[in-house]
Amino acid sequence: MKTLAIEDIYANPHALDSFLAAGEPVVMVRSGQAVADLVPKPASQAAAPRRARPDFKARFLQMWGQDAFNSKESVDVQFAEFRRDRRP
Repeated sequence: MKTLAIEDIYANPHALDSFLAAGEPVVMVRSGQAVADLVPKPASQAAAPRRARPDFKARFLQMWGQDAFNSKESVDVQFAEFRRDRRP
């Protein structure tokens, strides 16, 4: 088990990287007293890779069909129509 002073960790936080990457626990010491134990997670508990973003265009086409992008009207005209319908 490796021992590092808190002051040394503040001065060079990357000093922890090599020990934790090797799977070695580190004891943090302040004024000669142990204040914390840093124990690396096993590889099986490491953070899961992020999922890819959803394919929004494919979802849109699945919901609204292939002709959704082939409208003859512009979007501003369609929204103006929706706004007229909502007015009391």
